[in-house]
Amino acid sequence: MDSQARNLTVEKIEDTSLWDKFVEASPQGTVFSTSQWLNAVSSVQGGEPLMVGVWKNDQLIAGVSCIHIAHGPFKKATSPVMTPYGGIIYRPDPGKRHSEAESFNMSCAQQLIKYLNTRYHQVFLVHTPEFKDIRPFTWAGWREKVLYTYIMDITDIERLWNLLERKVRTVIRNAESSLEIGGAIDSAHFTELFKRIYKDRGWSPPVKPAVVNALLDKVIDTDIAEMRTVRNKDGYVISAMVLVFDGRSVYAWISGSIPEENASGAFTLLFWDAVKRHTGIHEKFDMVGANIPSISFFKKRFAGVLTPYYVTERYSSPISQVIMRTYSSMKRLKRW
Repeated sequence: MDSQARNLTVEKIEDTSLWDKFVEASPQGTVFSTSQWLNAVSSVQGGEPLMVGVWKNDQLIAGVSCIHIAHGPFKKATSPVMTPYGGIIYRPDPGKRHSEAESFNMSCAQQLIKYLNTRYHQVFLVHTPEFKDIRPFTWAGWREKVLYTYIMDITDIERLWNLLERKVRTVIRNAESSLEIGGAIDSAHFTELFKRIYKDRGWSPPVKPAVVNALLDKVIDTDIAEMRTVRNKDGYVISAMVLVFDGRSVYAWISGSIPEENASGAFTLLFWDAVKRHTGIHEKFDMVGANIPSISFFKKRFAGVLTPYYVTERYSSPISQVIMRTYSSMKRLKRW
């Protein structure tokens, strides 16, 4: 154990106010690590919010957020469903040398990994794009995977407009002249639009529609989310998007649309509307995912920066892996 680790302790955090203040200050902190979000999603998915902190003396210096789920004697700590990011976050540490900051963060990550390893049969964490160093997980024998999103700087909308592909600007102009942007629809209507994206292509939705509907009901009337819609000339809603936000960023969290209306530019208009509404309020617009070829092709045209983020996962043993995967498969079949 290195000298830094000897001065660190790891404890579960019960004080949600303390945790939320830490999330707000952390460079890796997002709305998806807050107690408000964890409480909402755990009430839908099942399980309990889990926030674990690393302390140096009486100061909280790092932490991890997820939810705790028990399947009989088997325990799982996981980033929740419909939650783009979570995982490990650190305190802001300006003024330190890069080598010192790296060693300090690594010691914190190792302590959190040890805590999770000794208490859970499965751990699945999706980290924020600001979490750069997954070597502590790799060295501890965890599996890792890289995913991608596009992040737009929305501090200067004129500059961003000029960076958009010319075809995108044309689509936006045409859509603005023929379509109408509006406010929220009810959760059931939105969920039907969400299902249409996949149903019309013969795909299964990545999340059960019932879960989408339930979580929408939890967050849509709060101060962290808003829904925007697009109506055609006949007044029908043809596309909808829910944005979630924190102090720094806006996230294109989930959307729904009628695929036959894609040529209208409704979905493109929704993205641009989000940028315009939040310029001057937030710094970044995260398009939340660029991991499917067709989606990536669409999103890259908005002049965002392709940005990696990481998933880390561990099973305590091959037997635990078989049992946990079997249980998850059975649970999915029951839901159908």
